[in-house]
Amino acid sequence: MTPFLGLILILLVVFIGTRFYDRNTVLRKSLFSGIIISGIPYILFGVLLGPRIFNFLSPEIINSLKPLISLALGWVGLLLGIQFRWRNIRRFPVNYFLFTSLQSLISFFIIFLILFGALWYLSPANFTNRLEAAIVLAAIGSITAPLTLARIIIEHKAKGRLTHFLQFISSIDDVWGITIIGIAMAIFHPYKNGIVDGVWQWILLSLVLSISLGFLFRYLLQVRFNQQEIFLLVLGLVIFTSGIGFYLKLSPIFLNMIVGMTLAQFRRESEKVIRVILMAEKPIYLLLLVFAGSLWNYQFLTEILLIIIFIIGRFLGKYAGGWLSAKKIDCAFSVPTDIGKALLSFGGTSLAIAFNFQLFFGGSTGDFLMSATIFGVFLFDEFTAIHAVKILKRQGEIQ
Repeated sequence: MTPFLGLILILLVVFIGTRFYDRNTVLRKSLFSGIIISGIPYILFGVLLGPRIFNFLSPEIINSLKPLISLALGWVGLLLGIQFRWRNIRRFPVNYFLFTSLQSLISFFIIFLILFGALWYLSPANFTNRLEAAIVLAAIGSITAPLTLARIIIEHKAKGRLTHFLQFISSIDDVWGITIIGIAMAIFHPYKNGIVDGVWQWILLSLVLSISLGFLFRYLLQVRFNQQEIFLLVLGLVIFTSGIGFYLKLSPIFLNMIVGMTLAQFRRESEKVIRVILMAEKPIYLLLLVFAGSLWNYQFLTEILLIIIFIIGRFLGKYAGGWLSAKKIDCAFSVPTDIGKALLSFGGTSLAIAFNFQLFFGGSTGDFLMSATIFGVFLFDEFTAIHAVKILKRQGEIQ
């Protein structure tokens, strides 16, 4: 199959997928809503189309479609960053931010310690860098996907302080995970030269590049463009920023998040971008899922023990993070100590990080990160939905 036919096939899958991803379709088919929202069918589509089964999307074709992959990865970061307008964020209580940060960082450190200990003890021969694998997967595990909670709130018409608090946590919980990944890719950067060869230099370069692109794009948006032209500008920005990340071996997700945060501080320009981002959010997300599935090189027999350890570590990390945060931080209302059970859902950001690592470094470590993340999507989505409903019913926010 040629790259052109591969692109047509992917776009066809995405077009069909967006029909099933519609909110009204999901609500009419509530029995399957969790499966549809989690993205599992589109990952499996990618597996079927990939080299492990039908080979419609061979590694060569995937490599030729890297601009689309860059777009999908960068879109995740830009979508998160563009929501961080300081003037809006400071309206929320400071303790909301402290709670979100504490539970996320506690989750990260617990998952990291468990995984690094397991990798050190088991010493898998094919893992070239156990420390890097533990840091990346712990960052992935610290993230909460908002889609599952959004589905529960819509389906059950939940409302109340805890409902809004869960929405707040899930909407910004990705920031620490993406930031840790940005720092980790600087720490383990493969390139060393006379100009940029230190960790802080790579981090500073990432920030300077991203902030500069944010200001440049803000300047371009001041010109009068119609909606279609703005759409093309945003596509170009994301692909260009991600391309810089691929070339310099820096996280495209982190770079685009900083670009989005920079743009978010300018109300008129950010509103133009947000309209475009939301319009293309579903198809871009589905592109990411299909690409991830096609490159999922699963090795069940060699990976299963480590995947189980990761799943246990993530449950313990999120539960302990929620429990300690609920005990130590006053949010002006009673936060249940088992809130961590409602923060376990996986989603696009975690998958994008794993996919990003697989594209950059590959090997058995990349395969394991993809497998652990995809298994997490399969397992935690419905588990989170069930426990979120129980917690919200107990608080009287679901009838």
